Amino acid sequence: MVLVRSRRRAGFTLIELLVVIAIIAILIGLLLPAVQKVREAAARLKCSNNFKQMGLAMHSYNDTYNHLPAGWVANASGNGQPSPGWSWATLILPFLEQGNLYNQLNPDVSTPGGVPAPTATNGLQAPLSVYRCPSDSGQAINTQFQSYATSNYVCNREVLGPNVGNVPNALSIQGISDGSSNTILVGEREYVKNVGAVWVRSSASSCSFEGRPGGSGGISLSPQPAAGATYNTGSAQRLAFSSQHTGGCLFLLGDGHVRFINNGISCDPSADWTAFPAATGNFSLQNAIHPADGNPPGSDW
Repeated sequence: MVLVRSRRRAGFTLIELLVVIAIIAILIGLLLPAVQKVREAAARLKCSNNFKQMGLAMHSYNDTYNHLPAGWVANASGNGQPSPGWSWATLILPFLEQGNLYNQLNPDVSTPGGVPAPTATNGLQAPLSVYRCPSDSGQAINTQFQSYATSNYVCNREVLGPNVGNVPNALSIQGISDGSSNTILVGEREYVKNVGAVWVRSSASSCSFEGRPGGSGGISLSPQPAAGATYNTGSAQRLAFSSQHTGGCLFLLGDGHVRFINNGISCDPSADWTAFPAATGNFSLQNAIHPADGNPPGSDW
């Protein structure tokens, strides 16, 4: 008689299968944050590169015209400037390889108050990657500012002007007496919780082209808007520097250097974002905004 041995096919038990699934879930849980960190690092690098391009464009503009671009092109009397009008981000377009777009816009920067003035249909909805932070998921068209193309970058008006009377007073790089390496030219503003910006001067608010230092929030939004809400052009925080980067914002300094500034940088706790010029006092953020107050930024700079 021949004995036939039965062979049982080996397989996973239910417990083994559950253990494998649990291990895979743990590995995925460890992998996702790492992937997110890599994506944010890449986005921050691209944002930093945008700033470097703007820095080179501003220095080229300074070398060509012996002064930096105007924050907002106004006339010498401070009256009659167009609003909407042309901003620093419009003026440096030829130095960002956007000469064709600049010629299409044909901005009147010699006699501001004349025509053509910005309209959403003559090129100002053109998406420009150099003016968008890849960490910002806000819409390409900024409905807070007359449906112009969104930008995430705003200037320091105390350096580029116009002054409090809307009279042009753009400095040169050499004219920043506190030192160009100690003075902010451009910073970030998000379009997720805040109003973002555009690359012209919208008539809705001057925050369309400029940023200012606030109080207790430093360079972050304080208080944070309610869940699902955003600040608008009637909020004081509309002028704040803010970003979707973790822990702070990127800034372009006068010497062309790009610096990441932590949310915890010292700032005047009594300051209001709407104040112009910004409050004086020995606080790093305000010191970095003022081009001629004689105070260098502090140890947290």
